[in-house]
Amino acid sequence: MSKWTVLTTLMSRLLTSVLCSHRIKAVLYPLVRRFEFSLTTPADAVTWSNIPAIRKAYVKGGEDKGPRMPLRIKPYVEV
Repeated sequence: MSKWTVLTTLMSRLLTSVLCSHRIKAVLYPLVRRFEFSLTTPADAVTWSNIPAIRKAYVKGGEDKGPRMPLRIKPYVEV
C-alpha cells in the first residue's frame, strides 16, 4: 500500500468519525434538553474509576454492584 493510500484512508476515516459525532450530537441535543438531571445521592458519595480512558461512576460502599450513576431524570418544565 502506498503512503498516499494510507494517508487518504486515514483522513477519510477521521472525517467520517467527525461527521458521525456531529450527527449524534444533533440527534441527542433536542432530546437531552427536554429533561433535568440531578443526583439522587450526595456528590461526595460518587467515586470514579482510576482508568484514564474509561470513566465509570461508582457509589461508595456499592463498588461490588458495579458501575452506577444515581441520576434522577424528570421532564424540564419552563417557569
